[in-house]
Amino acid sequence: MYVVVAGGGHMGTHLVQRLAAESHEVVVIDVDRAVTERIFAELGVVVFNGSATDVNVLEEAGIKRADAAVAMTGRDSDNLSFCLLARFYGVPRILARMLYPQYEIPYRLVGATKIHSEADILVNSFLTSLEYPEIGALMQVGRGDVVAFEVRIPMASPVVGQTVADIVRREDFPSRCVFIGVEAASGEVEMPGGATLIHGGANVILAAHRPDLPRLLETLASTARRILPPEQQEALEALGLVSFLSGVSREDLAELASGARFEEHPAAHVLYRIGEPAERLYILLKGRVEIETRGSRTVLRPPAHFGQRTALTGEPRTTTATVVEHARLLALDSGAFRSVMIRNPFLALELAKALAVPGAGTVES
Repeated sequence: MYVVVAGGGHMGTHLVQRLAAESHEVVVIDVDRAVTERIFAELGVVVFNGSATDVNVLEEAGIKRADAAVAMTGRDSDNLSFCLLARFYGVPRILARMLYPQYEIPYRLVGATKIHSEADILVNSFLTSLEYPEIGALMQVGRGDVVAFEVRIPMASPVVGQTVADIVRREDFPSRCVFIGVEAASGEVEMPGGATLIHGGANVILAAHRPDLPRLLETLASTARRILPPEQQEALEALGLVSFLSGVSREDLAELASGARFEEHPAAHVLYRIGEPAERLYILLKGRVEIETRGSRTVLRPPAHFGQRTALTGEPRTTTATVVEHARLLALDSGAFRSVMIRNPFLALELAKALAVPGAGTVES
């Protein structure tokens, strides 16, 4: 698709970057030479220095053969003029960035086929974050109250382990809501069927009427009504012993607990050696474990945690961990740990603090 973009400011640059990444042919027009030079240097797209309301500049930019024209300047008056000229040249799709809502009718009169209100988008995003913090992204569909949105299913949600067909038959599931997509184990989003199983920690995309959102989120994202299995509950309590996890939500801790396993090892058992893959990190609940580096040894006693640095980075082990007294440990999956770390960036700081404090019961390894 050949796209002419008027305006290369902050928003325009982001749009051009995405269009170029999707292999569209993009041309950018901006009055600021520094802007066009920067875009050309950074993105390598064709640029024209001049006014997007100048017919000579537009013709040089190939407006006559454009499949779409996008008005992204910082002034509604300039965007209106650009849209009008794009319509004059017969561009089939004309998109406009609207800064002030009172310009909506003029935009429609000059032929804009799609109008994006900057204020509405920003305000709706803030309102969604305030009213429905469980929702990751929300988009209004049409002019009614129907919205499409993404929500993460907590590990302790009452719908975990149920199929889509089971969920939609629940009495507490709004009848006007439909599943659109479900995140697969591979991370790809697939179209769900009735037999699609909903796993804890997965992201799902749904469409619903806005008034139904509180009831729907209570069904999907509530964690109050589900009692965790005994072993998972014990793992959750063990995670409470880890100081740098103190600020993590119960839902994220439950995700860690669901992928964890309790292990018992006799004395002299080697948990891992230098150079081996870092697939797990450990919490020591009973016994003693010796951490050996090149030239030094440290003996850990409960409660202690070790192996988290390489589990986080994915690098090979830098130490050897050996049981010196029959030990009971909670082994956490490194992938789940990284996932929780991404959702809770403050953990990096807390972990760094824990590693920096001598005797804090933590070893990098």
